[in-house]
Amino acid sequence: MFRKILYHFGSRAVKIYSKIMFKMDIFHHFHIPRGAKIIVANHPTTTDPFLLTSISNGQAAVLIKDILFDIPLFGKYLHWAGHIPVKKDGGGEAFERALTLLKKDITVIVFIEGDLSQFLHKIKKPKTGAVRLAMLSGKPIIPIGIGVKMKNIHSISSVIKGVRELGKWYFKGPYALTIGKPINIKGNVMDKNKVRYLSGWLGRKISSLEKESSKRLNLSK
Repeated sequence: MFRKILYHFGSRAVKIYSKIMFKMDIFHHFHIPRGAKIIVANHPTTTDPFLLTSISNGQAAVLIKDILFDIPLFGKYLHWAGHIPVKKDGGGEAFERALTLLKKDITVIVFIEGDLSQFLHKIKKPKTGAVRLAMLSGKPIIPIGIGVKMKNIHSISSVIKGVRELGKWYFKGPYALTIGKPINIKGNVMDKNKVRYLSGWLGRKISSLEKESSKRLNLSK
């Protein structure tokens, strides 16, 4: 109960902040349904997880680098709000936790690249976690393409427990989301060729949605 209250408090705070500081441009090919789903997006900025939870239409848990859980106060918030730490040397534990949450009717948010995008408008080799989660849970994937303005990204380097971490923060400005239609994926998770093929296809779908978002930002100059 406490986690749910904290999550909704944080989500409401993000919504208020985004209304004040961001020019949100959201286009729906399909409105996000209630209930458990797997939201999958590209990841141009460190701010993305917070803005995606604010439009998830229900409680959601984000897969986030475990090192961010070591930041004083902020890390405690991530833990208490029910987000999922992903270890650098393997995401097996995070995957199992995400699967458990989906079965409890909680949405999971996954970044298909598994990390921040290296370049705008270009998605790195897609990870397979989202497709495998969809196969095992039976929940739909909601693909989202995020578009931002390069000039509004602030690269901030910090040291967390002796490890240097680069954040690409987006504090204000135009922020575009293009939400695709739900994708239902069926198949054997042990069929690695099919999993890789579908992950690549999903990556291309998200890249196409990102281009839609970026095009709207360029047209709105």
